[in-house]
Parts: sequence; structure tokens; C-alpha cells
Amino acid sequence: MNKYEKICKQNPTYTIKQISDPEFTKYGKIYTNYDVTDVMKYMDENITIDKTSNIYVPSNAELEKIPSMQTIATDIFAGMPFEAGECTGQSSNFTAVEYHQGSELNVMLTDVVMVLGKRNILEENGTFNAKEQGELFFVPRGTVVEFYSDTLHYSPIKVDNSGFKIIVMLPAGSNQPLPENFHSNNPRIVKKNKFQVVHESRTDKIKQGAQIGVSGDLIELVPLK
Repeated sequence: MNKYEKICKQNPTYTIKQISDPEFTKYGKIYTNYDVTDVMKYMDENITIDKTSNIYVPSNAELEKIPSMQTIATDIFAGMPFEAGECTGQSSNFTAVEYHQGSELNVMLTDVVMVLGKRNILEENGTFNAKEQGELFFVPRGTVVEFYSDTLHYSPIKVDNSGFKIIVMLPAGSNQPLPENFHSNNPRIVKKNKFQVVHESRTDKIKQGAQIGVSGDLIELVPLK
């Protein structure tokens, strides 16, 4: 039994599709033409997974210098300044959705499950019920994947109990703190180029000003031991 089959068996109440499923194509694109051996070596040797917390570094200068990162950024962002950083952690549930102006590209350093949706659902309904309106995809280690700008997403859900590790590439400045004098009429803006709504259970983010916009029961997966 492979890892995909194991995580499906472990969580029989959820439909988890493979990233190769045709249903994924409305959310993004898989790239198989990049050799990311250099970046995987860097991440394996230098970036650890915290045992309790999720940690996201929007911009890691050492990571951004790696040749494969430079090549991917040129192809995806077409000469625009970009940032690349690591996202690691222990998420086993899905408590928020976000989107950006511009695609996000991920390189997966562990197997993960991504919960995805489309922004038009949020716009039409005012909320997004991840359990009913989202789709779950198993994404194996080594995958290079672009998520389109209208794809709702959030931190990966770990497949293994040890946690998850991915690279996040975005237009430069994304997910960085807003200036103190920043003002907008858009209540979804929580950081630069980060539009987010959360589930009512995320009282930590609500206290920081995030709006409630994820409804229904939480998606919660049981990881593999």
C-alpha cells in the first residue's frame, strides 16, 4: 500500500484525490520539467520542522539564490521580483482560506494534503464551507505546483505525524507586514498581497482583525504514524 492509499484508508470519511486527477486543473498546474535536486538538498540539510508550531518565512535569501529557484521564478513570474521561503509545521486541520494577486508556486519537501477551492464561491456566498465546497488533494514530496491566483488555499495538512515542509514562492513583498499607516476598505487584507478569512475557531487571528469567512465543520485529518 503506497502513502496515498494509506492516508485515504486512515481518513475514510474524506475524499482525497491525487494531484494528477483532472479535477485539479482548475486550481493550478503541475510542473515536471524542473530538476529541484539542489533545492531539496538545501531544505533537507538546513530547514527543520518544529515539533509544535507552524513557521513561515516569506523570504529566505539563501533559498532564493539556488539555481532551480531562479529558473522557476523566471518562468513563472516573467521577470517580476519574487520571494521564496519555507513553510513548515504540524497542521492536521484546515481553519482559514487565503488568496493572492498573482500565482503561488510550491515545492513540496514532504507529502502533504492541500485543501483547495475557488474564489468565486467566496465572492458569491460571502463564506466558504471547506468541508462541503473544498476539494482535498494528496501532493507527494518533490512536486512543483503552481496555484492560480483565484485558488483558495491555506497551509498544507501533514500526511506524516512528523509534520510538513514546503517552499512558497510569490511576487516579492507578499505575506509581509503592512506599513503602520496602511488603510484599506477591504477587510480581507491581513498582510501585503494576502487576502484571508478564517473559521470562527481561530480566535487568535480574529483578535488580530481577521474576518470570519470559513463556515461549517472543520476538516481534520489523522496523520500517519
